[in-house]
Amino acid sequence: MARFTVDTHLFRELGELLVGRDSTALIELVKNSYDADATEVEVHAQDLESARDGWIQITDNGVGMSPSVFEDGFLRIASRAKDIGDRRSLRFKRRFTGEKGIGRLAAHKLAETIDVTSFPGEELSNNGGKGVHGVIDWRLVEEFETLDDLNASDVKAIVVDPIESKVKRKSGTIIVLRRLRRKWSAAERGRFISEVQTFSPPELLVQRPSPKLFPGPTLFEFPVLRDTSDRGTTFKTKLSGDFTAGEDYWQALVQAADWLIEIDASSSTKPVRYNIVPSSRFKKESPSAERTLHSLPHPNPEGGPFFQARILVRSGVLGGSRHVTAWAANSSGIRLFMEGFRVLPYGERGNDWLSLDRAYAERGRKSTWLESIEDANSGSQNDEEWYLSILPNRNYYGAVFLTEKGSPGLRMLVNREGFVPDVSYDALVRLVRVGIDLTTRARAAATQEKREERRETRRAAAAAGNGKVEQPGLQSAVERAKNTAQSARRLVAEGRIEEAGRVIESASSDLEYVSEKLTSENAMLRVLASVGTQMSAFIHEINSLMGMTEGVEAALSRLYSQEDLPRGSRQAIAKVQKLVGDLKRALERHASFLVDVVTPDARRRRKRISFSDRFDAAVRLVQGVADRQDIKIKNDIPADLNSPPMFPAELTTVFANLLSNAVKAAGDGGSIRARATVTKQATIVTIENSGKRVRISEGERWFKPFESTTTSVDPVLGQGMGLGLPITRSMLEQYGAEIQFVEPTEGFATSLSITFPTR
Repeated sequence: MARFTVDTHLFRELGELLVGRDSTALIELVKNSYDADATEVEVHAQDLESARDGWIQITDNGVGMSPSVFEDGFLRIASRAKDIGDRRSLRFKRRFTGEKGIGRLAAHKLAETIDVTSFPGEELSNNGGKGVHGVIDWRLVEEFETLDDLNASDVKAIVVDPIESKVKRKSGTIIVLRRLRRKWSAAERGRFISEVQTFSPPELLVQRPSPKLFPGPTLFEFPVLRDTSDRGTTFKTKLSGDFTAGEDYWQALVQAADWLIEIDASSSTKPVRYNIVPSSRFKKESPSAERTLHSLPHPNPEGGPFFQARILVRSGVLGGSRHVTAWAANSSGIRLFMEGFRVLPYGERGNDWLSLDRAYAERGRKSTWLESIEDANSGSQNDEEWYLSILPNRNYYGAVFLTEKGSPGLRMLVNREGFVPDVSYDALVRLVRVGIDLTTRARAAATQEKREERRETRRAAAAAGNGKVEQPGLQSAVERAKNTAQSARRLVAEGRIEEAGRVIESASSDLEYVSEKLTSENAMLRVLASVGTQMSAFIHEINSLMGMTEGVEAALSRLYSQEDLPRGSRQAIAKVQKLVGDLKRALERHASFLVDVVTPDARRRRKRISFSDRFDAAVRLVQGVADRQDIKIKNDIPADLNSPPMFPAELTTVFANLLSNAVKAAGDGGSIRARATVTKQATIVTIENSGKRVRISEGERWFKPFESTTTSVDPVLGQGMGLGLPITRSMLEQYGAEIQFVEPTEGFATSLSITFPTR
């Protein structure tokens, strides 16, 4: 009768296939201790420079093994022991991390001999309390062609002896790996220790950061590291002997960090939340830096993964000795941990799983990660200046905390190094990268003034070197660049090439300034132009929808008037008829607003127009949202007060931008008021709202492009990408008008005033 046989080389083949590197092999053995409910495990190495005499020992205080458990579990490849029930451990009900018997194959990869001594705990007392001593000599095992030949032989390639113990011993297991497969050089040992040190996430990322360093509340006190019913249990790994690690410098690194990122994506029913916090030191250097909160729907709410993360961002140079900088280089990167154990190779040097190094090298101006969660019609991501501030992997130090329960869709690669790149993995990458890009945007906004000051300083130095008087502004920079080009052409014509090169080089700061300004302005113009080209078609579609709603409303009216209509149907039709009427009125309001802004008459010529009328036109845009939130909008602007000569569309857009912000800030049951005062020098129009307060000292921050704290999209009020106030100020400056935050009157939280000079 034919039957299957197994070649003994299977152990070697599986060991090399399932375990990619020595550090992975050792991690698998430590995971076995975790599955055995150990709270402590020590990894000791001796004489690693000698393959013959070197050895590695793993000691834990877990539940241990009896002879029968050793034979049925440890000696059986792909044992079903961990597939029983909910796949949880005996003592602490931990979720098992192992499942394919990789631990013993890991031992095969590291050494020729494995020596196991184990004493069972009370959980295995039904086995008579006997311990076990087992030895596997892989070299002898592989001398036989098949496992059948091995089992029929008297050669002691595998020895299992019970241990009778008269003295009550503590439970646990000791595994000694002898006759190592290779010797270890000092450099190899250093790399190995660096990898082994990351068995578990650093405590300074698990614990809540010091409020002195990062003020403000956190999303979570401690992340969920493991799926266990006993949250009070710990699991610590100690390295000793040749594996003794040097000092770590996490505290120094935390103190040098500029930003903290927290991500809470732990729920399938709640939005993913982001907490982005500048350090106290960074805020002192850049006072406009603020803590911001963001949220967005989970991209894969069915399959996850659901996790938490804590990441430190360092934008400057880390000071200290060469030991500190070397340690920081080895510890950088955003790393993944499953059930509290490192998942290689994420976060290693050369591993760019978040595409940060690629983005840093390309120096692109567009974040596709934020674009994917924002209003596709906003166009706000075109040529964004802030994205140039992206940092490479070496500037991040972070941990993503995954659990088996929260990551049902993540599948480990066969060599235990990385996940299969499927939908769940893509969702993980996307959620972490969004947090990185949100922080990049916040950091760029906080340092914008400093960058502009540096550019001004460079321009001033260049001008001083040419004996010129520095003049501020884009126009003067363009004029200087123009004069430089003329001088360079003249020098080239005279054959003075080197002098022409020096002249052009001296104008580099002006050219850089002009380029940046034009890039920023062009980005905004493209946004507005792309929206404007769609407006005519959009108005046509709205008019068509209004016609459809009128037809539906008429049909419902005819149905309602039928005499034989049952009472229940009549009530249902009346309810639908009311909803259709509300829809019709909402479309009319929006169509009216768009006509006010987009039609040729609104942009044909400038004229003096009523502030009050234009404010009422803007109110029509937000009235529906305001009614749903019970927000009262009051227009106290005198009806006979007119603007300076302006395009009607411009003034309507100004009020619409300010009103949309005010409605967002006012909240349910809030109030908004517009008023105006007239002096000999100016006309001052003020719009104030209840709800969220803006500190006057930080008012200028909100006039910066892309300065926003939201990632959600409101169908009426828009994305909130921070373009409304910059566009409004740009429009008003054309007429010599100024807009700024001022102290609100009693009953209101925030107030914006527009000052039109009297001419």
